[in-house]
Amino acid sequence: MTALTHRGLAVTLRLGPGAMVAAAFIGPGTLTTAATTGASSGLALAWTILFALIATVTLQELAVRSALATQRDLAPLAREFGGAIWGRWLVAPLIVAAIGVGNAAYQSGNLSGAAVGLTAFMPDRFACAVLSLTAVAVILILGNRYHWLERALVALVVLMAVLFFGLAIILAPEILSLSADRLGPRFSSGDSLLVLALIGTTIVPYNLFLHATAARRRWQDAPLSEALREARWESFVAISMGAIITLAIMAVAAVLLESPSSQSVLNALIDRVDDRLPGVGGPLIAIGLFAAGFSSALAAPVAASWAVCGALGLSTDERSAAFKTVALLVLGVGTGLALVASRPQALIVTAQAANAMLLPVVAGILVLIANSQLIPHPWRNGKLANVPAASIILLVTAIAGTKLAALLSAN
Repeated sequence: MTALTHRGLAVTLRLGPGAMVAAAFIGPGTLTTAATTGASSGLALAWTILFALIATVTLQELAVRSALATQRDLAPLAREFGGAIWGRWLVAPLIVAAIGVGNAAYQSGNLSGAAVGLTAFMPDRFACAVLSLTAVAVILILGNRYHWLERALVALVVLMAVLFFGLAIILAPEILSLSADRLGPRFSSGDSLLVLALIGTTIVPYNLFLHATAARRRWQDAPLSEALREARWESFVAISMGAIITLAIMAVAAVLLESPSSQSVLNALIDRVDDRLPGVGGPLIAIGLFAAGFSSALAAPVAASWAVCGALGLSTDERSAAFKTVALLVLGVGTGLALVASRPQALIVTAQAANAMLLPVVAGILVLIANSQLIPHPWRNGKLANVPAASIILLVTAIAGTKLAALLSAN
């Protein structure tokens, strides 16, 4: 990654670390969750995307500022914050479980989604597609081709933006004619799983580690104040684009999909779009699904390696054996799960909801780090800066509590 070019007060936008974050959360999980929500609730839960956008920008800024101000990755900072005992026996295991094991599970959805996109052109070749995608990812990891990774993720996010935003514009008259109960905002205990899933597919804990490391490496030679200005702006634009894509997917699904359906939501989306744009729509959705899945499948093992190796005190140099081992383990477990899973849709949505339930813990550690003496005083969080972060944590905790209470009462 290249260093910042200085141009006085002008901020030069270069889609890089922020675009990696957007590409990482716009994966099959987002496609599945947004499409499921659109099919069942229309745009009634679209407010969740706005909340998730604000929350993601806020938390990613904390992660990036902490990394740039200390020139250290987020996982080692978390380990040091916990101290010799708590850092080793509480913080490190939490990060390994949340990021390492969690990413390995998410990889199955990433690879499955990309393979579904490919099998639109190669019927009955699902296992072959999964193995081929895995082989390409292994080559990138072993070859240290991370400049290719960044460029690929940017291109794939742009492809997704054009695809779904264009479809939403085409279907705009039908979207606006949806019934009032599918257009007006709402929230009930019955919506909590989908709300949590939408939050969990946007505010992804491993993206905090991914973004912090990528930003630190990109702007390590730049003056801190200028680097932060560019990092914040680049992050806001890229993450906003990701939120727009999510909203577009939800809007398209609200018009084209029925709930419940005998088909999986991903296959149904491909078929319904092809009905509207014969010979064009289906292939475009399949390409977009492949783009979303493969971009996330590339990002997740790398992010897991940065986080897990940092938490365990191992080398985070991408050329090191430890780094490559963790990345390949995450990739291998994800490949295995993708090959044996029979119905990924329900698992993907549930995994995103569980991710949101874990978010308050990870976000809480991040806020504590941003307020600690590990961060130089001018860049440390003040009382005012703690308000939005604390509000986000409390709101997500409340929604998670609502869902847990509903599950307990049902039992």
